Amino acid sequence: MSLQDTWIGVCRSLGAANGAIKSSLAVDDITPSWDQQEFFSSYETSYSMTLAYPDDILIESARAVGIEVDGREKLDIVRDMVNLQRQRDKDNEST
Repeated sequence: MSLQDTWIGVCRSLGAANGAIKSSLAVDDITPSWDQQEFFSSYETSYSMTLAYPDDILIESARAVGIEVDGREKLDIVRDMVNLQRQRDKDNEST
């Protein structure tokens, strides 16, 4: 067996192994769920919406869509905003 044949065999084997690994890692449903990911379980996990988002813009945005903000935790306000958007997305899909 020549070096070229050996190299081609190695490449084919790697390609087959790569395909087997990818197929074993395939996920049927890749749509992320906010609940499954526990995005709102703490401020740290919801950082992009709670800690990094300026308070005044968050409050103004929530009030603009009719979400009550007085006396509520920032995490709860963000959760309501996400739920509202998810509901709007569902409504748009059905029409």
